[in-house]
Amino acid sequence: MSKNTQKNHFSPVFANKYWTNEEAGWKYKYYYFCEHRQCVIDSNKDKGKTAWGYELNLYSQELEDRLDRELENESSILYEKIIKGVALTADERMKWGQFIVTQAIRTPSFLKYRDYVENLNGEDYSYKDTILGCAGCEENKYIAARNWVILKAHEDDLFIRTDNPVYMTGFLNNPTTTIFYPLTPELCFVACSAVETILLPKGMELPFPKQVFLQLEKGDAWSINFELLKSTSSSIIVAKKDNSPAVSHMTLQTLGVFPQIPFMLSSANNYYSGALEIESITKIMSAADKVDYPSYREYPFNPFYGIEFSEGINPFSVFGVTDEQLRKQGLIE
Repeated sequence: MSKNTQKNHFSPVFANKYWTNEEAGWKYKYYYFCEHRQCVIDSNKDKGKTAWGYELNLYSQELEDRLDRELENESSILYEKIIKGVALTADERMKWGQFIVTQAIRTPSFLKYRDYVENLNGEDYSYKDTILGCAGCEENKYIAARNWVILKAHEDDLFIRTDNPVYMTGFLNNPTTTIFYPLTPELCFVACSAVETILLPKGMELPFPKQVFLQLEKGDAWSINFELLKSTSSSIIVAKKDNSPAVSHMTLQTLGVFPQIPFMLSSANNYYSGALEIESITKIMSAADKVDYPSYREYPFNPFYGIEFSEGINPFSVFGVTDEQLRKQGLIE
């Protein structure tokens, strides 16, 4: 009898598992939007390790098998390497780029918006067979060629995981766009904004992209979580040890206020063309969700080049500067 996978995990279990452990009973703390009550629910029932991040019959069996065989097996190894600080090779960076790009377009949220477009244009859903792409696809370079920063949350802070795991501040081919992807409750992968032109001496090649850790200050991760929560479609998980009244309050007030814009539906490499495309895509979102989303959404971490902290700038802080800079100015002890 052939394999039949009904639970299609759009957020792989190998990635979700970092939000639980044996001490937590291999379960996640779970928040979700209830369609019946039309509000966000602080669930009293935890989710098991494999019981979140899937939708029934989301993909064909062929695509499910290919995602497992051609992407997730290798990506799970790269995931571990990045967490441990092992620098990826050029080929591995492209494979990781494929993982991030595919993760952005395999979610129920993205597929819903893409299906809405297809409903208007002839109902051709064959695109689902192509969402996997390939390790050498051109679009992966927009991840692989950028500098990477792995943000480390302060020991008192945390990162959540949402059903739109990849948070983008703009279109993939726009150099100023920043891409966030929480790896664990302590770490968040960031593909930084790209410097458009670099003046190099004749004959010198572009430097190999960086892959570095950056320690965040207390409270910084909350600024990122606020944006992640807004971009959620309908649910999040939190490590049970990290759940608190503050997490609950923020989640109940913010979850899904303005879901992740499906930037991968189109492309734009500058602010002006991007604004027009965003307006068009937001109309699609509003029609599909039957919600009147505003035509403009601010992205506070756009751009983010990864060198701001060394210059005394902290884009994740309400103060806009690092604690070290505040100390130099005598504003904090």
